Amino acid sequence: MAESFFEEMMRHVAFGDDDAAGVHALGEVLEPVFDTLAERFCRRLAGNAGATSILKGIGTQTAKFKRGLRGWLESVFAGPYDSAHFDRASEIGRTQARAGLCEQYMVIAMNGVRAEATDAVHRLQTSNFTESVRSVNKILDIELAVMLRACHEGYSQQVRRAERERMERRIEEVSHLANVGELAASLAHEIKNPLAGISGAIQVIRTALEPDDPRREIITEILSQIDRLDRTVRDLLVYARPQPPARAPKNLGMVIGRSLKFLRQQPTLRDMRIRCQSLDREVILPLDESQIEQVITNLVLNAAHACEQGGEVSVVLSEEHEGVCIRIVDTGQGMTRESVERAFEPFFTTKAKGTGLGLAICKRIVEAHDGRITIDSLEGKGTEVRIRLPK
Repeated sequence: MAESFFEEMMRHVAFGDDDAAGVHALGEVLEPVFDTLAERFCRRLAGNAGATSILKGIGTQTAKFKRGLRGWLESVFAGPYDSAHFDRASEIGRTQARAGLCEQYMVIAMNGVRAEATDAVHRLQTSNFTESVRSVNKILDIELAVMLRACHEGYSQQVRRAERERMERRIEEVSHLANVGELAASLAHEIKNPLAGISGAIQVIRTALEPDDPRREIITEILSQIDRLDRTVRDLLVYARPQPPARAPKNLGMVIGRSLKFLRQQPTLRDMRIRCQSLDREVILPLDESQIEQVITNLVLNAAHACEQGGEVSVVLSEEHEGVCIRIVDTGQGMTRESVERAFEPFFTTKAKGTGLGLAICKRIVEAHDGRITIDSLEGKGTEVRIRLPK
């Protein structure tokens, strides 16, 4: 039969019957000063700001803490040193983990007990001082090993539990988004064809009107809103039914440059300063050209919309150790912390006319290219979006 952990520790430190008898005999001598030992230990602990703040945070009362410490001292010096005794020591370690006390505080605590017990033995001038202290140190070493092991297992269980809960939430979110995506795709498909028919009919009506007919302005606005609905439907279809990237070796700088050349013709960007840096360098990557252009277009338009007239957008391409980084920086109004945290959520938007799918689509495209996209922003200070792609 395999030996238990505490039995293994007792064997390692050579804690035998003579040690147990010596510790027990010493406990009878020290019992009158257990309260003093607990008091002095609490003073030592009070000198450690980190431990004190955690104990206050979990509402530990000093009197209750002292009683618990005295009870533990009694059990350490009384024995017997069997599985039940070390189960209690393990429970102390698990309690430490639940309370959030780091393992180092257990070492600090045991060193304090060790020092106070040694001082008490010295003051009482017991016989066989050296042997008594050696036996006490052995049992305290075993106690500490058992507590640390239990504490570590407690932390590991908490981490596994938190990770399992996180994965369960993620699976639930993915399942929910999949259902929403399928519904959105079905709706978008059903809307797209009738919308095209409505647009065609309205254009026929506009063609039949005289150039100076006042109704032409209304018809033009209707067509504008139809175009907006059509863009929303296209975004829904792209997000709900993404296409895997058709990768081919492309010069990333040229892909970005072409996107910016097209964007400069947009009314939003005509009066906007767009600074480019290092786009002329040759950086060949396997990528889907049209998808990356879509990402750059969305991000630069977002940056331009965030800027007031006279603002500036910078697009910087740089090489890194394991890939490349595209930085899109604007001098706009910035984003709140909540908006940054939720920026890539589908359907989340702060724009009056936005669908909330632009950044979600960008994130999906970048991740499909094995990359990563992040946002840093401060209100009133502008925003920086970073795209990292592997080589």
